[in-house]
Amino acid sequence: MLPFFFAAPLALANTPAVALPSALTPAVRNADDAVETSTAGEAPKRSYLMEVNFRGRYMTVPNGILDPFVSPHTDDEYPARPDINAYTLGLEFVVKEATANGIFYVEYLNPMIEEGYWDDADRGSEDPLDGSWVEPVNFAVITVGADYAYELHANNWLSFMFGAGLGAGFVLGDLYEWQAGEDPANPEGNNDNQDSSCGVLEPAYDRVEACPHDTELVADGDMPPVLPFIDINLGVRFSISNRAAIRLEGGLHNMFYGGAAVGVVF
Repeated sequence: MLPFFFAAPLALANTPAVALPSALTPAVRNADDAVETSTAGEAPKRSYLMEVNFRGRYMTVPNGILDPFVSPHTDDEYPARPDINAYTLGLEFVVKEATANGIFYVEYLNPMIEEGYWDDADRGSEDPLDGSWVEPVNFAVITVGADYAYELHANNWLSFMFGAGLGAGFVLGDLYEWQAGEDPANPEGNNDNQDSSCGVLEPAYDRVEACPHDTELVADGDMPPVLPFIDINLGVRFSISNRAAIRLEGGLHNMFYGGAAVGVVF
């Protein structure tokens, strides 16, 4: 299915040209120009273009950013920390003027995070046994948002885009958490295990094999059901005649990402 999205714009680019404004014409390049007056019986020409694009991104959080907050445990004594990666697939609608682009998107974000052990790097009092075991259960995010991008034209087919925006992610599924065992006889302990008699004083990575999970992070309110998203985007746009375009970009979408958008121009 995916090759279709890349082949469709190329096929459209070879169809006969129609009377649509081109991104390369002076009428569209000059954002101050008004909509051209048509002759009798003709519809007025627009001073802007529109795009409908299919988009995809690969997202990640580098280990160097996580290490100060979550111990990696690269030795064999304790379970290693999982990697944080994800991919997104979605659609976007673009309103395009000479240099200004309004990009509106909806996408499905699928985290590629395996269940595993997360141990806070407690500075000065590090305890490798007090971490949590977290297991995603049908966990995903539906994201909607809007970005603004400034476009700098290099020539008739190449331009550079710089922009930013905001979005909101609606969480699907849940994250199940196992905590370290707590001695119910210890008044100073949290004693917040669902079954305090299971795995007393055992670390979370042992309790996960025998004990029920202690928390559902989303359902229990420890993780908000709607997440804010911050976008910072840098991209290169390739115009294919006046009917299609491909955009390659990277930047920040709460995580660092690289991706592409391809679609039709009208």
